[in-house]
Amino acid sequence: MPPTLASLVQHPALKLVVRAGADRLGTPVRWAHASELADPVPYMDGGELLLVTATNLDAENPEAMRRYVRRLAGAGVAGVGFAVGVNYEDVPEALVAAAEEAGLPLLEVPRRTPFLAISKAVSAAIAADQYRAVTAGFEAQRELTKAALAGDGPTGLLARLAAHVNGWAALYDSSGAVLAAAPEWAARRAAGLTSDVERLRGRAAPSSIVAGHQ
Repeated sequence: MPPTLASLVQHPALKLVVRAGADRLGTPVRWAHASELADPVPYMDGGELLLVTATNLDAENPEAMRRYVRRLAGAGVAGVGFAVGVNYEDVPEALVAAAEEAGLPLLEVPRRTPFLAISKAVSAAIAADQYRAVTAGFEAQRELTKAALAGDGPTGLLARLAAHVNGWAALYDSSGAVLAAAPEWAARRAAGLTSDVERLRGRAAPSSIVAGHQ
């Protein structure tokens, strides 16, 4: 799984403290980005943990913080990490209240935790998740190849494929007819996709199509 705000809070070296949005710590974090812009939204893609020291913010102004936080929440920012001991000794209550009101997670970043450490933790977690996905893909390929060479037949092969995708799989012929499906209950669902398979007949494709669904 990709990193989440919860996994960052639980990271022993970061020592982050939840100040708002404790019920949304399961939010995935796509990246950690530091910005002191009064309005960083035009440069956000969504899913970022925004790291700030409030150099250019009036973080004790309730109305200014409501506008700021609402903009971030509307842009899909995963959360805000506020560094204390730089421009403010504590996280301003105006920011805490605005984050609670908008449902945006707010994490207190202690002065001894550099933003770079948070960025590295997020990057390492993303890399580890990608490595697990690639490794799982190669393992699935090896297992399916082994099953095919062992002569398990279409049903056995599809059963292994369905297990790997945690769903169901079906084998169609070029006319769109279902030749095999796994698990057994998937045969009816696979038959419901016959019209979609028929639409693919005009495209260059092998004589049979294997489809897997979660």
